[in-house]
Amino acid sequence: MLPIAGSVRFDVVAVSPVSIHGDAYFDVLVQSAEHKAAGQAAKLRVPQHALAAGRVPQPGEAVEISFLMQQVTGCKVVADQV
Repeated sequence: MLPIAGSVRFDVVAVSPVSIHGDAYFDVLVQSAEHKAAGQAAKLRVPQHALAAGRVPQPGEAVEISFLMQQVTGCKVVADQV
């Protein structure tokens, strides 16, 4: 379940661009630790303006996704922590 507000770390599985009435979005297929344990994934629609520095995440990268009212408000690629 997505949080009402806050941030969650995910691993990116796939990314596809989407245009809705001329606005750019990205459908990002992600897995949290809980998703991985259950063999599941979640698709999040990320607006282009929510991408940190305009950087589109790539499969295999880790991201921190921020939510407000279960809507994506931010997405930034994070370095793996050892």
